[in-house]
Amino acid sequence: MSDALTKYKEELYCCTRCGTCKYIYHEYSDSCPAGKKFRFETFYPSGRIHIARGLLEGKLEWSERIRDILFACPTCGNCTIQCQSRHHNLIVDIIEALRADAVSKGIGPLPNQKAFAESIANEHNPYKELHADRLKWMERIEEEVPQKEKAEIFYFVGCTSSYRQKDLAQATIKILNKLGVDYTVSKDEWCCGSPLMRTGQLELVNDLVKHNLELIEKVGAKKVITSCAGCYRTLKTDFPKYAEMLEGVEILHITEFLQQMIKTGKLRLPKKFNALKVTYHDPCHLGRHSDVYDAPRTVIQAIPGVTLIEMPRIRENAWCCGAGGGVKSGFRDWAVEISSERIREAEETECEILLSACPFCKTNLQDAIQATNSNLKMKDIVNLLSELL
Repeated sequence: MSDALTKYKEELYCCTRCGTCKYIYHEYSDSCPAGKKFRFETFYPSGRIHIARGLLEGKLEWSERIRDILFACPTCGNCTIQCQSRHHNLIVDIIEALRADAVSKGIGPLPNQKAFAESIANEHNPYKELHADRLKWMERIEEEVPQKEKAEIFYFVGCTSSYRQKDLAQATIKILNKLGVDYTVSKDEWCCGSPLMRTGQLELVNDLVKHNLELIEKVGAKKVITSCAGCYRTLKTDFPKYAEMLEGVEILHITEFLQQMIKTGKLRLPKKFNALKVTYHDPCHLGRHSDVYDAPRTVIQAIPGVTLIEMPRIRENAWCCGAGGGVKSGFRDWAVEISSERIREAEETECEILLSACPFCKTNLQDAIQATNSNLKMKDIVNLLSELL
């Protein structure tokens, strides 16, 4: 067994299989997407912890079946909220350590996920796109996009906004320009490493972390802003596990930054909408993984004419969109099945627009909207704001 799992040896024996990880305590509704789907103990967090103990003690041997069970988890972290153990916040870390061990044994990751590492090694992004095209999203934007050697703010665009959801990067630029802040983007940005960390493919992670930190240091930025919840979680929570963080540099999700601008009066939003009803989906990487719940809601509620109607499961108890932890690539149909449940929940609010603050959530929820023939419109908060400006 590799060091990835052995460092959690003590925590593995705190699970008593009490079952609290399976349900939202005060509602007694499902909290675990994998458990709800497969209805078998090994697919619940408690079952995975006991698999880890079995592997650690040599009572179980690695197999493709065990690999599939461990990777059939969006690592949403709802179990960390519901669990009553004192080590509850380490469940996701343990699952990711198990995946790293699977990779080290040559059993993991899942076939579709291997392409992440190959693409990132060759082109610094998981989408098999050319690194030279990282800033091509700038071509269809009228706004000026600064690429300065020095700036107060570094906008870490992220691979998804650079290659797949270019409108999110463009909308972010529009807002930053409206605010008149000193910021820059860089063609030398590399993948943050999140796809590799979530799927246990850690060989390249140190290089990615080192490169991106050196890039931020070179710019001299005091703030790093990202519009991707996955990048945010990785930069803020995972980078310190691999390297010493830059002193005096603040990592902010775009909604946190906009919350600051709204509270200081630097961002004033005109009234364009009349009685627009929206609901908000908490991304797992922004919410449970990073404890950012208020900032997105502050931004939404600051938009004149917009009413936020909450779904029953919100904040730390929010239902996962199904795209995280490599599930979107490893179990495509199931990922949409998970998000379809969220769409039904959003529809019950009778809102017009489902908002989120994560490009992965937006993609998978949009897929579910199409799959269920829903009339909902899916938007990122940043895209909605850019329409006002």
